[in-house]
Amino acid sequence: MSKYFASCARGLEPHLEKEIIDLGATEVDVSSGGVWFSGEQDVFYKVNLWSRLASRVLLQLRNFHCHNDKDLYDELVKFRWETFFQKMYTFSIDVKSTGKLPKFLSNSHYVRQKAKDAIVDRLREKLGKRPDVDTKEPEISIVLHLEAGRCTLSLDGTGVPLHQRGYRAAEAEAPLRETLAAVLLKAIEWDPKTPLVDPFCGSGTILAEASLIAQNIAPGLNKDYFCFYNWPDFYKDRWQACIAEAKSKQIKLEKPQFFGSDVSQSAVNQTTKALRITGALEFSRLMRSDVSQIKIPEDFSPGVILMNPPYGDRMGNEEELVGLYKSIGDKAKHEWKNWRMGIFTGSSLLAKSIGLRTSKRIAFWNGNIECRLLTYNLY
Repeated sequence: MSKYFASCARGLEPHLEKEIIDLGATEVDVSSGGVWFSGEQDVFYKVNLWSRLASRVLLQLRNFHCHNDKDLYDELVKFRWETFFQKMYTFSIDVKSTGKLPKFLSNSHYVRQKAKDAIVDRLREKLGKRPDVDTKEPEISIVLHLEAGRCTLSLDGTGVPLHQRGYRAAEAEAPLRETLAAVLLKAIEWDPKTPLVDPFCGSGTILAEASLIAQNIAPGLNKDYFCFYNWPDFYKDRWQACIAEAKSKQIKLEKPQFFGSDVSQSAVNQTTKALRITGALEFSRLMRSDVSQIKIPEDFSPGVILMNPPYGDRMGNEEELVGLYKSIGDKAKHEWKNWRMGIFTGSSLLAKSIGLRTSKRIAFWNGNIECRLLTYNLY
């Protein structure tokens, strides 16, 4: 049993906790910015493969007293780094901190340099050579977390963050993060067997995430590399068994159930590309249209309409968007009866402009913006 930390975006911690428990973790403890958990190696592999909400998964190596830079160096130089550097892997050091720290520990650049010196000195003494630092694509990724006289030393087993699924276009404007789209789908209790409509599809994140869920595709299957491949205890057969099990659980779609539209043709093109990558384009209908003009296909039985319209922070001016939100409310009243609707917005002014009574208001953070998922039952 090892101890791990799955990091996530702010506000997703309680949702990630449930997800990790469902994947077989034990001793689960919610913390700011993520969830601690224990488990066998299989659990660690499954969290990397299946988590739709985590960003990275770290393996805790040590936790020690650290009141100054000397403590940091002394503890790191006696750690058996040669175990992890049987090959001269490139490495990086990421420093995170919480709360007020002593002078020599409050400068992350200095802490990073001191830690590098300790690791390099140890490896030079034990192996007669030293590895190179690579801050962009390291083969061994080391994480130090400093807080109140203690330091937690961990290895990042994920590498490229889990939220980068590989389906979103690089040119997407003001995109919704994949993990946030996934938690919105959970929060609105969308049934993966029912239709999903996004009238502001943008880069296609909501529909692409939904298509992965509907097909029961583990999002980690799209990653071709994890940093834990370079760990000395990497058990390739066990990892391949987890991958084979994940592939065996995939579900084939049988009928069209995703509909997306956007006023921008570029956005529609990006969504088309995303759904092609996730394997759901054949079961999707897409069109360029203003929200007031869209027509949900007649063969789509009522399901969920989920949207992330602009709310004035990164796209458009808040006052100029009042008419847009009013048109969403009018459309819902007259044409979307018996659907459940969710609107994710960071503007209370625009939320009032919809003119409908909400059934729920659920808070989430989009970066540093506190937003709300407003849900409506359109009887």
